[in-house]
Amino acid sequence: MKISVPTLFKNKAEAIGIILFLLLAVLPLVLGILYAILYSLGLIGLTSAGFTLSYWIQAISDQEFWLSMLYTFYIALATIAISITSALGISLYLNKPLKKGLPAFSIYIPLAFPAIVVAFLVFQLASQSGFFARLFLQLGIISQTSAFPELVNDPFGIGIIAAHTFMAIPFFTIYFLNLYSQENIPEFSRVAQTLGASRWIQIRRVIIPMLLKRAFPTLTLYTIFVLGSYEIPLILGRQTPQMMSVLTIRKLRRFSLSTIPEAYVTALVFIFLVLVILFFLFKSRSFSYDLER
Repeated sequence: MKISVPTLFKNKAEAIGIILFLLLAVLPLVLGILYAILYSLGLIGLTSAGFTLSYWIQAISDQEFWLSMLYTFYIALATIAISITSALGISLYLNKPLKKGLPAFSIYIPLAFPAIVVAFLVFQLASQSGFFARLFLQLGIISQTSAFPELVNDPFGIGIIAAHTFMAIPFFTIYFLNLYSQENIPEFSRVAQTLGASRWIQIRRVIIPMLLKRAFPTLTLYTIFVLGSYEIPLILGRQTPQMMSVLTIRKLRRFSLSTIPEAYVTALVFIFLVLVILFFLFKSRSFSYDLER
């Protein structure tokens, strides 16, 4: 009698793929985190003087650290909320025009812009010395360019949010359009219509829940991308508070070597918080839209 032995991998190709993933993606990440932990504890590095928690205490007790943390999550959540709302509206009400011709091509154009180009574009358009400020001055709406609203390097991160939404709205619009077709949402909508649901109820109870439920992993990944973005907040943000990525790099590049361990502490705490949030989001069964509501 032949006894089947369970194998770890289905075939050689899968085994090679997983091994390459572990070597090229997971191992460098683990080594980097381990290096940061050792450096932040004073065990390695230029400032190494034996085990100490002083860098952790100093970094976590810094008010700027927590302000930057809140500022980073505020920017990410505001960007995602505006982008999702706009993309849903565009994909639902301009569904047919965006499937062919010039509109179908033009929705891809913003995706060709690198983040740093978008940041410079927003700066040139929306700063107090930019295009709109000079246009308003020529039209006599303002008496001098300094009277133009502060939209770049502002305390509310308007320029950062604008730059991110400029890139996110086309991406989510295309994504929702594809989901709309793949999930046969028009058929579900017609069924709801035959049962007496109005167009607004179809959108609110059928279409949007289905789209958001399917898009939840992608929305989460894009939120993480915004949380860790660097070029846009570097160009369009203020000196304080700064997004965590900018704050970390700033501490790493200071002339004082004592701030390097603090930079690693900043990065480690930020990574830990993001991982904890992801754990509870994907663990919770009630987080995603409930189609039975």
